[in-house]
Amino acid sequence: MAREFHLSVVAPDRSVVEEPVVSLIAPGSEGYFGVLVGHPPFIAALKPGLLEYADVSNNRHYVYLGGGFIDVREQKVTVLADEAQRAQEIDIQHAERELDSARRALRGESSEMPADIAVEEVEKAMSRIRAARAAR
Repeated sequence: MAREFHLSVVAPDRSVVEEPVVSLIAPGSEGYFGVLVGHPPFIAALKPGLLEYADVSNNRHYVYLGGGFIDVREQKVTVLADEAQRAQEIDIQHAERELDSARRALRGESSEMPADIAVEEVEKAMSRIRAARAAR
């Protein structure tokens, strides 16, 4: 039995990851979950968060996901992400500015962003920052 499976992470504008991996941890809508070779097939909704995976050399990699869906099959896992960025592509300073802007909106200091959108933006910005820092 193979000890790896193929991971495909696709965003609306591009393919972000296409490689064999040995494990992954994903941000499910009901909480984080892991996948190893031989995992039973399933489909799940994803919330904004951090996708972590180990390549065949057991090196850890991180990808920010802005939500989406995951399809787990016998030898392939496909993530259809609303948005996705590899950790090394993330500009931490930009993400920190987005976080600050969303927090100001939540405090009522800015009327440019509705509160429900601000909550989502806080979560997304914090996930981007976590991903970028995890990769360094």
